[in-house]
Amino acid sequence: GYFVLVVLNGGKTYVDTKKCENNPLEQSLIFKDDNHCAVQADSSPGIEHVGDLQSSSSSNNQQLTVNIITKLTPVYYLGRVATTEIRDLMASYMNLSIEQDVINSLNLLCENTISGPAGLGFLSFVGFSAFDDIHPSGLVRHPNILPVLAVVESSDCCYMFQPKAPYTLENIMHYSPEALCSDWHIRFFIYQIMSALAYLHDFGVHHGNLKPSTILMSDSLWPYLSISDISHVKQNRGFGGPEGSILNSCCAEEDCSSRSIFASFNLPSSLDWSSHFKRWWTGELSNYEYLLVLNKLAGRRWGDPAFHPVMPWVIDFTVRPDENSDIGWRDLTKSKWRLAKGDEQLDFTYSSSDVPYHVSDECLSELAVCSYKARRLSKTILRSAVRSVYEPNEYPSSMQRLYQWTPDECIPEFYSDPWIFVSLHSEMSNLALPSWVTSSEEFICLHRDALESDRVSQQLHHWIDITFGYKLAGEASVEAKNVMLPPSDPSRPKSIGRRQLFTKPHPKRLISTPHSAYHNKVESCARCQRKGSNSTTDVLLNDCNPPNMFSQVDYLEEFEQATLFMELQHHLNPIYSYSNTAACCCSSVKYLKRQFSDQEVLQPDSVLSVVPDFDFGSYLECFESDDSSSIGYQELLRWKQRSCSVIEHHANDIFSIGCILAEIYLHRPLFDASLLAAYKETGMLPGALHELPVHVRLLVESCIQRQWERRPCSKHLLESPYFPPSVRSAYMFLAPLQLLCTSGDRLKYVTKLASEGTLKAMGEFAAEVCAPYCLPFVSSSRLDVDTESCLRLLKEFLKCLSVQAAKKHILPIIQKILQVPEYSHLKVSLLQDSFVRELWKKLGKQTYIEKVHPLVIANLHNSPNKITASSASIVLIGSSEELGIPITVHQTVLPLIHSFGKGLCDDGIETLVRIGVDFLGKVLLSSKFSPC
Repeated sequence: GYFVLVVLNGGKTYVDTKKCENNPLEQSLIFKDDNHCAVQADSSPGIEHVGDLQSSSSSNNQQLTVNIITKLTPVYYLGRVATTEIRDLMASYMNLSIEQDVINSLNLLCENTISGPAGLGFLSFVGFSAFDDIHPSGLVRHPNILPVLAVVESSDCCYMFQPKAPYTLENIMHYSPEALCSDWHIRFFIYQIMSALAYLHDFGVHHGNLKPSTILMSDSLWPYLSISDISHVKQNRGFGGPEGSILNSCCAEEDCSSRSIFASFNLPSSLDWSSHFKRWWTGELSNYEYLLVLNKLAGRRWGDPAFHPVMPWVIDFTVRPDENSDIGWRDLTKSKWRLAKGDEQLDFTYSSSDVPYHVSDECLSELAVCSYKARRLSKTILRSAVRSVYEPNEYPSSMQRLYQWTPDECIPEFYSDPWIFVSLHSEMSNLALPSWVTSSEEFICLHRDALESDRVSQQLHHWIDITFGYKLAGEASVEAKNVMLPPSDPSRPKSIGRRQLFTKPHPKRLISTPHSAYHNKVESCARCQRKGSNSTTDVLLNDCNPPNMFSQVDYLEEFEQATLFMELQHHLNPIYSYSNTAACCCSSVKYLKRQFSDQEVLQPDSVLSVVPDFDFGSYLECFESDDSSSIGYQELLRWKQRSCSVIEHHANDIFSIGCILAEIYLHRPLFDASLLAAYKETGMLPGALHELPVHVRLLVESCIQRQWERRPCSKHLLESPYFPPSVRSAYMFLAPLQLLCTSGDRLKYVTKLASEGTLKAMGEFAAEVCAPYCLPFVSSSRLDVDTESCLRLLKEFLKCLSVQAAKKHILPIIQKILQVPEYSHLKVSLLQDSFVRELWKKLGKQTYIEKVHPLVIANLHNSPNKITASSASIVLIGSSEELGIPITVHQTVLPLIHSFGKGLCDDGIETLVRIGVDFLGKVLLSSKFSPC
C-alpha cells in the first residue's frame, strides 16, 4: 500500500507534543509533480510526501489548519515520530483497526444497546434524520472523507499522514467511463460527494477546490474528499523537506541549462492549453515544453512507470543529426510500433484477430520505461517490472541498440538528464553513447537540438495526431495502423490509458523555437551566438510580421487553421469554480465563535453528556425502495424553487458540483474560460446543457445559478427528488462498511441489517448494487465464528437478488469456497441440503448441474476431510431423486465410478451404493406392478 505525507506550513506545530528519543523520519527527494514535492522515506518504501512549494509563517493559519484537520477526522497521533512509529501507523491501517470502536458501537446499536456517541454520530452522517445535529468531531470520520491517520512532526516539519487512493474521478472519466455504468450509479456517486460536502459545510468549512482530479476513489469506486485538497489547508501548506532539489538540465553545456520544466514537472494543475498552443505555434514555447503540456493534459505522470510521460524518438543514433541530410532521422508520420513491427505484420494482426487491432500495448509500456532507466532503478524494481531474474547483460548496452530493440516511444529523460546513462549497479555498464559525442552532457545537448530542429518541428504534428490526436480513433486510426486492443472489461476502473485530446488534425508548427530560447542563455552556446540575430528570433522578440519564408496568404491560411483548431478544444481548459479568487475557508460563525484549545487539538473532547434515545426499528424504517416514488419534472421544479444558500463560499462548492455532474453525463467539461465569462456577463447558459437528460439539466441549472443565493445548500440538495429513496437506502446500508476495521465486525453489522429485511426494503436493484460491497466478506472469511453470519448473508441476498444478479455475484463465491481443498466450517454449511435446495431453486436446475454439482462431487476425491465428504455425500444422495435416473447416472454415478482407484473416499463409495440401491429398488418396484 501507498501512503501520503502532506506538509503543513513547512514548520512545526504550535502545540505541546510529546518528545521521541528516536531519530526523526529521514527523507530523500525522489520527484516533484504539479507544484508538489514527493519524498520517499529511506527506511519505509512506499511513502509519498506532498507539499506545495510555498511557505506561510502565520501561526494562526497553522493552528487553524491543524484545528480543521482534527475536527474533520479523528487524528491518531500528534507528536515527534520516528520511522518505527510510522510503521506502527501503517500496521494499524493495514490491520484495519483504526475505527474498530465505531463499528463496535454500531453493532451494539443494532441490539438497541447504547455504547456512546460514536455510533450515533456515524448514523447522523449517513442520513438518519433523528441525529442530524450530532457531530462528535474528532471521534468519527465521515465515510466519504479520506482518513487522516495522523498529524506527525519530524525534526523540521509537520506532516499529515494519509493513505493514497488508487483512482480519481478524472481517471475514471477519461480511461474507464463505463465504470459509472448507469444513471442510478451516477446519482449514488453524487449523493456521496454531497453528503461529505454537507459534513464540511456544517463545520463552516468550504472545500473550494472541487474538481474531478480532487475526488479520490477506491477500487470499489467509493469516492473520498481529501482534507489536503480543502482550500484553506491547500493554501497554507509549505515545503519543509530537504533544501534544494536535483535539477535535470536540457542543455548540459556550462552555464547553459533550461528551466527544467520536466524535472520538477512544475506545471499548474489547471493548464490553459490554448495559451501554450499559441506560444508553441509561434515559436515562443519549445517542442519539449509543449509535449510536456500534452502529457500533463493526457494524465501522464512523473514517478509512475506504467504511465510515464512520453516523447518521440527523433533520430536513430547511427549518425550525428544534421538537418541538411535525410540520413538518421526518424519518420514521425508513423508510430514507433509501426516502424518496429512493419506494415505487413500489423495488417496480419488486424485481419486475423477476433477484435481487430494493430497495437496491443501502450505507446510507452512500464517494461520499456524500466528498461530505459535500468541504470538508475533498484534491482527490486527491475525484477518486478522487467524480469524476475536479474541479468544485467540482457539489457540493451547502447542508445542505438536501445532504439532498435524497443517498439515503444522515448522518455523525456533522454532529452534532459545526463545522469540517465550512468549505472548505479557495478555489474551493469553505463549506457553507451554514440561515437559522435564525447560526453553525456554533449549528447543531451545535441539530442535536444534535434528535437527542436526545423525538420522535427515541421513533422511533429503528425506524431501528436498518432499519440494524442485524431488518429487514435475511427477510420483515421485504421489508416495509420494505430488501432489499440480494447480492454477486456470496459467497466473495470483504470487510472491509465490512451486519452484522445484532439479529434481534428493538429496544426503544423509555424516557427521553430530558437536555440537561445530553450537553452535560456544565449551567450553560453556557440549556436546561440551564431543564430542570435536570425529572422525567427527577431519575430519572437519584436512580435512583428510573419517571417519572410511565408507569404502573407500562407500565413493567414495557417493562422485560420490554428484558430479554428483552438476553438474546437474547449474541453482542454475546464473550469469548475465560479469565482477564482481565493478566500478564507472558515466562513461560518458556527465554527469560529469559539476557539479551540491546544488540548482539544490533541484529544478532541466531544462526548455527549446525555445520549439520545435510539430506536433500531426507526432506523430500519429509513430503508426504502423506489416502487412508490414518482420522480417527475414538476416535483423537481417545485424543489428548485425552494433552493437557497446562505454562505457564498458554500454556494461556490455547489457550483462545482453542478459542473462535475454535467461533465459525467456529457463526457466533456461544461465550462471553459470563455463560456464562463459569457455566462457571467449575459446569463447565456452553455448549449451543452440541452444534451443532458431533463432531470439532470434541472439540477445542474439550479447548482450553477449566477446569483449564489439561489443555489441550493448542500443539505437541501441531498433532499432533492433527483436522489430516489433507493440511493439513500443503499448509502445508509454501505457507509459503515467503509470504516477502517476488521471484515468480521463489518460482516456482523451488515448481516444484522440484512436479516432485518433491509435488502428487501431497498428493492432488487439497490440490493444488487450493495452485493459487491458485502459478499467479499463471505469469500474472505477464514474464521469459524463468522460462518453463521456468512450463511445468513448469502441466504438474504439469494432471496433479494434477481436470477442474473445471483449468478453474477453469489455463484462465483459458492464455487470459490467449494473449490478450496482444506476443511472449513463454511464449506460444510454450504453443503447442507437446505442451502443447496435454496441455491438450486434460485439458479435453476441446469445452472446447478453445470456449475455447482461437479464441485460437490470433487469433495469426495483424494480423501478429503471426513465431515466435508459426508456432507457432500448426503447432498448427492438427496439430489438424485429430484434429478431423476438419467441425469443422476450421467452427472453423478459415472463421475464417481471413474474415480475408483483415483482417490475416491469411503463416503464416495457409500454414495454409489446408496444411489444404486435406491434406483434398483425403484426399478424392481415398478416391474412388480407392471402390466407385463
